[in-house]
Amino acid sequence: MWSSKTVDAQQRSGPADSLPRVLALDAARGIAVLGMFAVHVGPQPAVPGGESWLTIFQGRSAALFAILAGVSLALMSGGQRPYTGKAAQRGMVRIAARAVIVALLGLALALLQSGIGIMLILTYYGLYFLLALPFLRASARTLALLAAAWAIAGPVVSFLIRSRMEQNSFGGSPTPEMLTSLSGLREMAEMLLLTGAYPVLSWMPFVLAGMALGRLGIRALQPVSVMLAGAGLMVLGYGGSWLLQHPCGGRAHLTDLLAHGLSEAGVTDIDLGAIIDAGNLGTVSTTSWWWLTVATPHSGTPFEVIGATGAAFLVIGALLAITPRAGIALRPLIAAGSCALSLYILQAVAVSVLVPIPDADAEALPGGIHGPGWPLLALLALGSLTLATLWRSASRRGPAEWALHEISWRTAKWAVPVG
Repeated sequence: MWSSKTVDAQQRSGPADSLPRVLALDAARGIAVLGMFAVHVGPQPAVPGGESWLTIFQGRSAALFAILAGVSLALMSGGQRPYTGKAAQRGMVRIAARAVIVALLGLALALLQSGIGIMLILTYYGLYFLLALPFLRASARTLALLAAAWAIAGPVVSFLIRSRMEQNSFGGSPTPEMLTSLSGLREMAEMLLLTGAYPVLSWMPFVLAGMALGRLGIRALQPVSVMLAGAGLMVLGYGGSWLLQHPCGGRAHLTDLLAHGLSEAGVTDIDLGAIIDAGNLGTVSTTSWWWLTVATPHSGTPFEVIGATGAAFLVIGALLAITPRAGIALRPLIAAGSCALSLYILQAVAVSVLVPIPDADAEALPGGIHGPGWPLLALLALGSLTLATLWRSASRRGPAEWALHEISWRTAKWAVPVG
């Protein structure tokens, strides 16, 4: 979630040549920020007047964030040539300190409530970073293989475990109240690992894939190669899902399964295809193995993970290609990306103020400034781009990014002194 500027990405191989590529990563993060706004407060397809094209951001924006976080972890630990000795120790302490801070920040933001169910990812991020520590010295090839294996095995293991749980799909994010009891701690652990909106078993491959990309070295990345890899992964993920869902009969099986269950509940007039195509809350149902063949947003299946990784690679590759030639035009996007954590916090606060929780007897919120819709989306998007550009003219880090950098860097210097 933090900006690539905060990773001090002046690698040993020449910071001047790397700068446009660092800015490209910030631009990609800026796209993820705007996509996050579109998903959280944009008009939804089910709402009259909603725009269905915004669904292109669902799941993919969060995946792009996670992959870019993995790139940052690789850069923080040495880029193409992983740090050794005390430099490596300092890098691990910095990342561990950031993990704790980000996780606590996620719990703090969970105290904010609004009429829009925003699923906060920061606490999950803290766990991702801690789990990444043992792999900081792994090669790009090892990280890529690990990401691929985890992308397939993780969702399957999650499915097997959840099929034996009483509550196997929950969504949502951890809250501070969960820290006050053993049952709450257990619920938090299950949410972070298995049942939440961004569970480790399904989402860690994004971070590992980003680390593999960053371990190649920011100067060594070839935009065309990254885009081709992204396109291939999208075909494998989304194309493979389509093949199993349609020619192989998976969708027909799921349709029959849903029809049977709904008819027993007395529900008949409903679009079963829309249910299958709808976004999930981090995991799929365990009523049939065929659910693992869908690639819908936030389904956490192998096909969704692979496809969303490909989409992220495609965006990153394209921006690596155009940023050196269009840096000025992309300046607002780059600024937003460099202040991503600050804007994430600002969004959570703004939504809690502008979209209050309605009374039980109140009508649904309209799509105006006080509810999800184009006005609120425009306010957050244009306001964030403007504020970030103005801030970037005075400082190279956003306020939250600066605080995160200072605390983690000072902690690392204290824990691993020089000499």
